[in-house]
Amino acid sequence: MRKGNIITVLGFVISILLLYFALKDIRFQEIVQTLKRADLRFVFIPLGFIMLSATLCSFRWSRVAGSGVRFRDTFVALLIGLFINDVLPARIGELARAYVLSKRRALSFTYCFSTVLVDRFFDLAGLLLLTFIFFPRQDLPPTVSKALYLLVALLLVCIALIILLSREKFAYALSGRLEKIQRPLFSKLAARVIMIHGNLKRINIPFNLASFVIIAFVTWFSMSVALYFVTLALGVQIKFIYIPFVCALLNMGLTMPSSPGYVGVYQFLLVYLLSIFGVPKHEGFAVSIIYHAAWFIPYTILGFVFLVRQHLKIGEIRRLEGQEG
Repeated sequence: MRKGNIITVLGFVISILLLYFALKDIRFQEIVQTLKRADLRFVFIPLGFIMLSATLCSFRWSRVAGSGVRFRDTFVALLIGLFINDVLPARIGELARAYVLSKRRALSFTYCFSTVLVDRFFDLAGLLLLTFIFFPRQDLPPTVSKALYLLVALLLVCIALIILLSREKFAYALSGRLEKIQRPLFSKLAARVIMIHGNLKRINIPFNLASFVIIAFVTWFSMSVALYFVTLALGVQIKFIYIPFVCALLNMGLTMPSSPGYVGVYQFLLVYLLSIFGVPKHEGFAVSIIYHAAWFIPYTILGFVFLVRQHLKIGEIRRLEGQEG
C-alpha cells in the first residue's frame, strides 16, 4: 500500500475513533437543546473574525513570498489550499497553495513551496506565543502539560533551523551533502534548502521577523475571538481569558492525521479542551459543530469558486501528492 493511502486510511480511523470518544456519554437531546438556545445576535459575528484571520494570513504570506507577489495572489492560493484540505485526504493543501501561486505568478513550484514552509513557521510561532501569553494559572491535566513541553522543544528546533538555514555557509554545505546522496528525494531536498535559504536571507531582518510573528499572533487571536462569540451565542459559560489557550492547542492538535476537514478530530479536541475549564461535554460538542461550520463552509465555498475561476481541476491538484511522495 502506498504511503499516501496508509495515511488516508489512518486519518479516517483516527477521526472515527475520536468522534466516538467525543460523543461518548452525551445524549443527543442535550446537544439539540444547546443548539436550540443559540442567540442569533452572535451567530454571524464569528464569520467576520474568521475572514479577518484569512486576510491577515494572506497578507503575511505575500510579504514572505516577495517577488512581486500580491495580496490577491496569496488570498486566492490560500483559500484553494484550505478547500483542498477540506475535501481531499492526505493534507495536500499546502502543496496546492504553492501550485496555485506558482501558476498565478509564473514562479517555480519549488520556490513557492519554500515560501509556504517559511510562512508556516511564523504560523507556529504565532500559535505558541498565543499559548504562553494566555497560559492559564490553574493546574492542567498531565497530558496537556507534557504536550506543552514538546511544543516548546518544537519551537526551539524550528528557531534553530531558521537561524541555521539563513546562514549561507550552512545552507550550501547541507545542500551539497544532500546532493551527494544521489537520490531523487535528496536532490529535491537539496534544491529546497537553497530556496528556503534565499527566502530567509531576503527577510532576515529583525523588524520583518518580529512583524511576521505579530501578524501570526493577531491572526490566531482573531480566530480565538470567533470561538468566544460562538460560546456566547450558545450561552456556554467560560471566561474569555481561557479561549485563546483553547484555540491555540486545538489548532496545534490538528496536525495529527484525520479525515478531510478534520471531522472527528476537531470535535474531540474542542470538547476535551473546553472540559478542562468546566464546560460540559454536550455544550462543548455543540460549540465544536458551530465553530467548525463557521470556517469550514465559507472556506469551502470560496475555495471552490476560486478553483473554478483558476480553471484548475481536482485531479490536477491530486497529482501533486504523487510528485512529492
